[in-house]
Amino acid sequence: MRCFNCGCELTVNDFCTNCGADIKDYRRIVRLSNQYYNDGLVKAKVRDLSGAVLSLRACLKLNRMNVDARNLLGLVYFEMGEAVAALTEWVVSKNIKPEKNIADDFMEEVQSNPSRLTTINQSIKKYNQALLYAKQGSLDLAVIQLKKVLQMNPNLVIAYELLGLLYLESEEYKRARRILTLASKIDCNNTRILYYLREAEEGIRARYADEGAGSSKKKSVTASDSFTYMSGNETIIQPINTGEKKGVSGIISLIIGVAIGCAIMFFLVLPARLRAVSTQMNDQLKAVSDELTAKNADLVEQDKRIEALQSENDTVKAQIDELTGSSGMEERYDHLSDAALNYMREPDDVLGTEAMLESILGDSISQNSAISSIGVSSNAVTLDPAVYSESFRNLYGYLKGEVASKAAATYIDRGREELSNDEYQSAIADLLRATEIDPGSDEAWYYLAESYKESGDSVHATQIYSKIVNEMADSEYAERSRRSLTNGAATDNDSTQTDQDNAEDTAAETDEALAQALAAQALQQATAGAAASDINTLEGAAQ
Repeated sequence: MRCFNCGCELTVNDFCTNCGADIKDYRRIVRLSNQYYNDGLVKAKVRDLSGAVLSLRACLKLNRMNVDARNLLGLVYFEMGEAVAALTEWVVSKNIKPEKNIADDFMEEVQSNPSRLTTINQSIKKYNQALLYAKQGSLDLAVIQLKKVLQMNPNLVIAYELLGLLYLESEEYKRARRILTLASKIDCNNTRILYYLREAEEGIRARYADEGAGSSKKKSVTASDSFTYMSGNETIIQPINTGEKKGVSGIISLIIGVAIGCAIMFFLVLPARLRAVSTQMNDQLKAVSDELTAKNADLVEQDKRIEALQSENDTVKAQIDELTGSSGMEERYDHLSDAALNYMREPDDVLGTEAMLESILGDSISQNSAISSIGVSSNAVTLDPAVYSESFRNLYGYLKGEVASKAAATYIDRGREELSNDEYQSAIADLLRATEIDPGSDEAWYYLAESYKESGDSVHATQIYSKIVNEMADSEYAERSRRSLTNGAATDNDSTQTDQDNAEDTAAETDEALAQALAAQALQQATAGAAASDINTLEGAAQ
């Protein structure tokens, strides 16, 4: 034993030899605590678990540092199915004595089986739910929950107690006795269980007493209907009312006759009648089925005719729409003429001419029909020769080739100007349009990447820089893109490049003026040929 004040080992004296503290009362308390511990240990050995809990609690109340008492109390709780309380005691014991504590083994054995811990937690939750059902008066639901609890945790004594009490409330005394007997095998001296058992036994005895009284009364009534007398050495029992009750036999005979008649009807007449009705119904069903088959064949043939006529009708309508509709050939020739006229009158309005060319095809072809490749400055659109005349295709190709590169250059110039004015979203829109018109323009792709970078969209900027480096390695912008990728999408807008760009723009304007003069003459010739061919095509379609 150690001093409570200084922790020094105590001697036989009533005071501590180290600090001088009075330990007389302390020794009495420790001695009494140990007595409670020994009492709890004895009760636990004979499975008086509830008594052991009381003794061990009293022990810890006197000496909360008693590690052995806490460990034993945890074992008792665990045996009673209360794993949470057991783990609580073992954790407290571990905190008091961290080293060489058997509580480590107990907790390790419990925690090494997660499925068992989950089952225990579920059983506690179901027990609480059953307790709530019982408080609400739903005894049947509470009984069902408690049965599930006992299947999951067969040692939970409080579940046995509650289930036994519910059986007592429902006056199911035999079931209550059986459940409480199982509980008494776990905790043999539990006061509450013993009290419930006595109530169950009294209920069973009371029920047997009531049944015995009822049977004796029945016997006395039976005895009054007869009398007994002795004839020599023989005992004669003779009924008092030997006369047959009038009318009873007649009613019984009538009932028997009706039953026999019904049996004959059911087994002989009814089956034959059912067979006849069944045969008649089968014949009618067969006739109706044949008639439906013939009508269905006629309907199928008529549906095929209707589908053929509908198909012919749709074909004719499509041809008419192709010639006269909003997206027909006549409308497309008008758009092509407007584009050619606009290019002749306003050579500098390349964006307007490009928009008119785009509106010619509309939704009739998808983007998949436009064949573009890197290094080509204009979109090469393949038109179906079976749909479009040669003059139409030649004029469209000529205008597309003349306008596409200029339109792309215009969008690039406008995008660069918007980029320099910090109008990043407008620059992105114009530069995207330039890449759609001329996918091989390294300049358009580069300044599009710069616009994305300046707007904060580093993801798209990095993708476009990578495209320039990988697919346009010979371009003058490839090295810039490579540096931008290396330096985190850095920009290189120095004054030297600006001068070079201005010089290139001046040369392009000079070339454009010369090209327009040559293009005007070729355009007039192509327009005249296209108009003549298209007029012949329209006249043939009208006939």
